[in-house]
Amino acid sequence: MQVPKNNLESFGLSEKEAAVYAAALELGASTADQLATHSGIKRSTTYLQIEQLQEKGLMSTFEQGKKTLFAPESPDNLERLLEKQKKEIELKQSFLQKELPDLSRLFASAGERPIVRFYQGKEGIVTVREEMLNLKVQETYIYFAADEMEALFSDEERDTYTARRVAAGIRNNIIYTRKKGPFADEPSQFSHRKYLRDVSNSPGFATDIVVFDNKTAFFSMAGTVFAIVIESEKVSRSVLTIFKELWERLED
Repeated sequence: MQVPKNNLESFGLSEKEAAVYAAALELGASTADQLATHSGIKRSTTYLQIEQLQEKGLMSTFEQGKKTLFAPESPDNLERLLEKQKKEIELKQSFLQKELPDLSRLFASAGERPIVRFYQGKEGIVTVREEMLNLKVQETYIYFAADEMEALFSDEERDTYTARRVAAGIRNNIIYTRKKGPFADEPSQFSHRKYLRDVSNSPGFATDIVVFDNKTAFFSMAGTVFAIVIESEKVSRSVLTIFKELWERLED
């Protein structure tokens, strides 16, 4: 009768321990060579497994003539092994409950853990723009590539989104580039804009950058379209510092 090794592993034996113990149960008292051959474990490794099984009370050894034989002990000892493991788990649980408050305080004091999220395609940008309509702080700071946005989103899509943003009471502060020059219409109370003119034949912004709450979003809207959101107080504060410095230098 072949002993299922997986069943033995469920009692806390390693894969190799289970293989050697199963071989011993099937063969009875055997040499290390016989156990190695029957279990499929290397002879040198078999000796190590036998020692570990002896420590668990599952194997014993005796001399027969000039041979050293190894015999399995009763599987009833597995119950004792499980009881020992149960007590060890209870001890660890008790230790964890005692140490958990200090570990939690240590985790909290370790500081910010930035999260980076990546979104593909236009729908990915739409997903992030939806997130920007649900803010803790009703104000955003935007480096805006107007031409790329107009190429990717239709007039209707842009107007609908703007109406929803205004309805949510979110104010945009925008530094933007545009090939045709500044927008002719006056900004509203929910949209304060400053134009960044093209200098030295530079292409201006090719990517929108938006700071909102403790997040910074990057929208690549030309070529490969994608969005990246970094949730980090430090990153947001750094980008916002550059934004405000540039903002002060630009005319309304």
